[in-house]
Amino acid sequence: MSEVWALLRRYAPLIDKHIEKHIPRSFNLDALERICGKPRYGYDLHALNEAVAKPLWDLLDRGGKRWRPSLFLTVYEALGGNPEDVLDYAVIPEVIHNGTLIVDDVEDDSEYRRGKPCIHRIYGVDIAINVGNLMYYLPLTILLRDERLSERKKNRIYEMYIEEMIRLSIGQAMDIAWHRGLSPHVTEEQYMQMCAYKTGTLARFSAKLAAILADVDEEKVESVGRFAEAIGVAFQIQDDILNLVGEPEKYGKEIGGDITEGKRTLMVIHTLEKASPEDKKRLIEILNMHTRDPKLIAEAISIIKKYGSIEYAKEVSKRIMKEAWNEIDGWLPPSKAKEALEALARFLIEREL
Repeated sequence: MSEVWALLRRYAPLIDKHIEKHIPRSFNLDALERICGKPRYGYDLHALNEAVAKPLWDLLDRGGKRWRPSLFLTVYEALGGNPEDVLDYAVIPEVIHNGTLIVDDVEDDSEYRRGKPCIHRIYGVDIAINVGNLMYYLPLTILLRDERLSERKKNRIYEMYIEEMIRLSIGQAMDIAWHRGLSPHVTEEQYMQMCAYKTGTLARFSAKLAAILADVDEEKVESVGRFAEAIGVAFQIQDDILNLVGEPEKYGKEIGGDITEGKRTLMVIHTLEKASPEDKKRLIEILNMHTRDPKLIAEAISIIKKYGSIEYAKEVSKRIMKEAWNEIDGWLPPSKAKEALEALARFLIEREL
């Protein structure tokens, strides 16, 4: 997977540079007027830097794999474009993604993100929710100001953005309801749909954005979107696996956090279907406790391992990706970018961090 790390290392600093181009580390009057327009009364620059710029860049500076914008750039290149021409647009899925992380951590009452306390733990829940929500919309100003794009193409992107953001919230709603115990029984199909919306959305958005900018026909836009959605689903499954058996120093979040949150992951669903009545009852008990007790978390993980649910999840992830790749492999012309796209997909479902 060295070629994928090389790809991510090549794109990450370029993406970060362009994020800073559009979202300044420190707001001044010129930056705010560019984003919001001239004030009717007056901006409080100090307040906005404390409540927006500081927490926003706190998270962005922690790094991350930047795989969604890298996917965007690789898809664009595989469709015949020059990725350097669209680096500004790579900012959009990455900033939105980081906004969802901030809000997601509040909703899950998480402790750590990328090896440090979550944004709401440092700055407060009110600031975290507001800056997270702002990050859903702030990068769209890149489209608003770009005179290179036709109104037709802009409208197509806005339309897609609205559709995908609605799906993201629907997927998150299902996940929240499950770990709060509001649904008595969760099926594998329902879990997969949740992943397709919650995690697949921004991958699908990234790929479809690239395809629209590359001027391919609508059938190919949707096809590459389905492929990217599958990447997102497989990525979520692997993330769930790492949450149980990953190495803490690599993973960057608390191991067993999904047990604490009571999440109904694919592994939990599989275990509940296969387990003895005693083990099933005990696993549900621990999940409903929302415990941080390491012994209870270890007990739950042991039950999940007992029924081969981790291996099952890995096989499902591989099958999803194989089926998705077969679809685009039939029409995507051979190129170095296509090879990189396949390698990136494999990396995301086999990663250890």
